[in-house]
Amino acid sequence: MLRVRNISNQYQKRTIRPLYAQTQATPYACVLDASLRNTDGSFRAPLAADTVPLARSAAASLLQGGLIPGTVMAKAAGEGMVVHNGVAAVRAFGLLANFVGGTIDDIADENNIGVWRGHDSVWEILAPAFDDTGLAAAYAAATAGNPVRLYAGTNGLLTATAGAKTEADVVAHLVERTSASKIVIDLKV
Repeated sequence: MLRVRNISNQYQKRTIRPLYAQTQATPYACVLDASLRNTDGSFRAPLAADTVPLARSAAASLLQGGLIPGTVMAKAAGEGMVVHNGVAAVRAFGLLANFVGGTIDDIADENNIGVWRGHDSVWEILAPAFDDTGLAAAYAAATAGNPVRLYAGTNGLLTATAGAKTEADVVAHLVERTSASKIVIDLKV
C-alpha cells in the first residue's frame, strides 16, 4: 500500500504492477546503499557526477524528488542496491518496488527496500518509470519471434536504446506498448 504523506498525492499510482508474477517473481529484501543517504539520514538522489559506488554519466530519473518504482537497480556491496548507471558491464539486479525519497516516500528514513526479481514474470510499467524515446518505433518495427529488448538507461529507467549493450545486458522484453504512458514487459532478471 502506498503511504501518502501529502494530500496532493492521494491519486498517485504505483508505477510497477505485477500481471503474471504469482509464482514467477519475488520481492527481494534489500537496503539502499549508503551512497544514497546524506549524513543526516535523508535521501540523496544519484547525480551525474557520482563515482561511488557506480560511476554515472547522468543523474537518476526522479518523480517529485525521489526514485520511482520500476527503476532498474544494481547490486552494490552486500545487500546494498544502487540505481543502475546504464553501463553494459554492470548487471541489472531487478526493478525497484518502492517510491524512495521526495514527497512520495514509501520507506521514509528507513533503508529497507524491495527489488522485484523474476525471470519471465510480466509487469505493467506506468510512465514516468520508463523511457519512451524510440519505443514506439521499435515496437512497430518488431517482428514475430524478435522481441524489443529493454535495457537499463543511464538514468536508471528501462529504455530500448542499446548502445554497446549485448543480449546479456537485457533487463526485459517489451510485450506491448499500450501508449506513451503504459508498457507491458517480460522481466529477464
